[in-house]
Amino acid sequence: MSESEKNNNEWSKRELGALWKRSGKSQNYLSGFVKIGEFGIEQEVRLVIFTNKNKSKNPNAPDFVIYRSEDAKKVSSPEQSQEAGGTPPPSQDSQDEVPELLS
Repeated sequence: MSESEKNNNEWSKRELGALWKRSGKSQNYLSGFVKIGEFGIEQEVRLVIFTNKNKSKNPNAPDFVIYRSEDAKKVSSPEQSQEAGGTPPPSQDSQDEVPELLS
């Protein structure tokens, strides 16, 4: 096994998930998943990550806020989701890349 293959294998064992850049109507964000496992059972948790809009008010605030992604069928409308502090549905133009993350 070459040194490069060995390094790639080590990194793939440490991989926890992946994120994709998305463009929303009012802001850009990241969506993706992390792998969480216990007792040999691994589960993928879908996430969305937004820039913290309150960062300017508090320099010690985090730069990004992470939310568990909600199923688009459960959210009645994007406006209600935003007002309730939830996450907006991903933009439809990005469905080609990772459709399983957008359902």
